[in-house]
Amino acid sequence: MKIIIRHKMNNNDKQELSLEEFKIKFRNELNSAIQVYTHHEQQKDMIKPPFMVMNKDYKAEFYQDLRWNFNNHVQSVYYIDKITY
Repeated sequence: MKIIIRHKMNNNDKQELSLEEFKIKFRNELNSAIQVYTHHEQQKDMIKPPFMVMNKDYKAEFYQDLRWNFNNHVQSVYYIDKITY
């Protein structure tokens, strides 16, 4: 899996990273985004019956749609442009 990231202000600044490299380079941003995502999902799950939300793994759900979640839940000067498999 390759992740292509770009700088928001300078589109010429393009980097291609593996998932492991991405996790290392953007560790703080990812942790922040996962926390925001988890809080948001927990707030939505409060209105659902308990049997529907038992044992949810919000971190795994975050990575299922990594591009959208990273771009929308993190405040970074970089964004994920494309993910190739």
